[in-house]
Amino acid sequence: MIIALMIGRKGSSGFKNKNLLKIFGKHLCEYPLIAAKKTKSISKIYVSTDCPRIKNVTKKYNPIFLERPKYLATNKALGEEVFRDAYHRIRKQLKGKKISLIVLLMANAGTINTTLIKKGISILKRNKRYDSAVTTSVYNMWSPIRARSFKKGSL
Repeated sequence: MIIALMIGRKGSSGFKNKNLLKIFGKHLCEYPLIAAKKTKSISKIYVSTDCPRIKNVTKKYNPIFLERPKYLATNKALGEEVFRDAYHRIRKQLKGKKISLIVLLMANAGTINTTLIKKGISILKRNKRYDSAVTTSVYNMWSPIRARSFKKGSL
């Protein structure tokens, strides 16, 4: 089973309410869910949030909501901690059903689309030694801390 998990919180400090920003008539947090809904291989979509407005805006996409614990709804909480919490909650809900892949979506990633999701899924299914696929942007403006090396299309 392939599932999707979107994470987004209400307390954005860098750009206030960025997940709810309206772009072309939709909130930013809607675009990842639209892409996931259009990806036929995704069986279930989950949303981890502490934000009532994100819940209200995204309920029309019929995700399964995971109430984010308060300690993971701060600007100190790491995304990987949020993901780990959601993963364990999802596994408990699925009662032993096997998850083959998780498509991790960010509520502020309005440029994700079905084509990118399908490509990532395809790459991971073809290459069993890979544990993840991520979208990247190739710009000459990143600091050395963010530098990555590419080998035959892999990071």
